[in-house]
Amino acid sequence: MKKRFTPLSTFLCAVLCLFAGTVQAQNKNKDSIIENRCVQLLRDAEKTYEAGRINVIEDMLLPCIQSDGFSKFEKLQAYRLIILSKLFDNRDEEANKYFLELIKTDPEYQVNPVTDPSEFINLFNSYRTNPVYSLGFKVGMNSTKPNSFVPYGVYNTEEHTGDYKGLLNVHFGFNADIYLNKKFTLGADALLSFKRYQYKNTLMDYSELTWKETQLWLELPVVLKYTMGKQKLRYYVQGGAAVSMIMNAKANVTRKDINTQSNQAIGPDINTRDLRNMFNYSLVAGAGLRYKAGYGYIVLDAKYMYGLNNISDVHDKYSNADLVYKYGYIDNNFTLNSLMFSVGYYKSFYKPKKLPTHEK
Repeated sequence: MKKRFTPLSTFLCAVLCLFAGTVQAQNKNKDSIIENRCVQLLRDAEKTYEAGRINVIEDMLLPCIQSDGFSKFEKLQAYRLIILSKLFDNRDEEANKYFLELIKTDPEYQVNPVTDPSEFINLFNSYRTNPVYSLGFKVGMNSTKPNSFVPYGVYNTEEHTGDYKGLLNVHFGFNADIYLNKKFTLGADALLSFKRYQYKNTLMDYSELTWKETQLWLELPVVLKYTMGKQKLRYYVQGGAAVSMIMNAKANVTRKDINTQSNQAIGPDINTRDLRNMFNYSLVAGAGLRYKAGYGYIVLDAKYMYGLNNISDVHDKYSNADLVYKYGYIDNNFTLNSLMFSVGYYKSFYKPKKLPTHEK
């Protein structure tokens, strides 16, 4: 059964809608009046401060600060006036209290050495106002190339050493930076890195072996960064070390006749996880750019990870009979090097505090 609106119910709905709209409009008008009144109070407070009547500044501005009658910019101006009035009245403890409120309002507030009095600049410099740490995420591309140092094979390894080629793949993860001071930062990544490379070799002058391996690594590079440049756009160099743990690995293997290019051996992907040592240790070097965006940075980062240890497990080189007898493949001893390019966003976090005298 459908409900029908009677003339009375329609009239009541119209009255309620009209009443709600009127209340909303009144609230908007009320907010607008408060904002306009607070803006005028801020102008009056500036004139009052210039006239030297510093003892009334706090009472003039505090109600509008507490009632959110100011915009962010106006609120910062109001706090500045109150702080200056406290400083010039030698009420340092209250000046410090309001300065902390100012920094909480805008953690990246900067003094103006041209217009700000020296007392205000000294107060600013007595606090830690730099970010304490940043957290972010990154994605990117990598190219991974093994470096063989001991060849193995079912052929004459002195005549046929084989060639490795780096292939592109992706990585993504999270970043954490701890700011040691204005120049130095300790950074750490937690990345899932998909890596690929290709290996080709000629077997006994009649077969061509092609090996394409895909690996998944959990990587934890830790680097020390030295940052330079201006406030908006900065660049850095970095160096450190990394430990990586292999999660998965598989290889696509084919063996073809050199003359006819017909397949002599082919099959499904082979699980190569057991042929690999679990950990890879690397030296890390690189550079990057940081562009200021809000309370954080858009980051372009480049790292080269130079592998230090053998990736091939020497105890399992002959464990897969298909690789040895069907394809004629035995792992070389090799290290793993990667070039990584990333883009990300890091958000900075602040915890302003009064510095000891020796840190000012």
